[in-house]
Amino acid sequence: MNAKTILVTDDEPHMRRLVQFNLAKLGHRIETANDGRAALARAAAGPIDLLIIDVVMGDFDGFATLRELRKLPGYTHLPVIMLTARGQSDTRELAEELGVNVFLTKPFSPIELTKWVRSLLGSVENKA
Repeated sequence: MNAKTILVTDDEPHMRRLVQFNLAKLGHRIETANDGRAALARAAAGPIDLLIIDVVMGDFDGFATLRELRKLPGYTHLPVIMLTARGQSDTRELAEELGVNVFLTKPFSPIELTKWVRSLLGSVENKA
């Protein structure tokens, strides 16, 4: 299986590093963006295969980012994992309306995140 590109978008540097570290063993390319605007710019520059995104990120949140991303060619059905501290039902409902595949709350289980990424993309782990 070919490596896929995962874009991790969160305004907290430690959270981006934590997600990147936990997914590194899957063998996919992991890129990061520190806010929604940077994520949109990265998506416009070339294809991504999975978006992992926070909700609360300054003036351009995860929902606004996802609304704009869905307008870009090729991203209508992009798999999305929303990884956020906001676990309220209205947040979950809006995520579902925007086509989020998986909704995980912080603090999150790295094992669960890895399981969902494998489910959405598979892995290219070296089976030595």
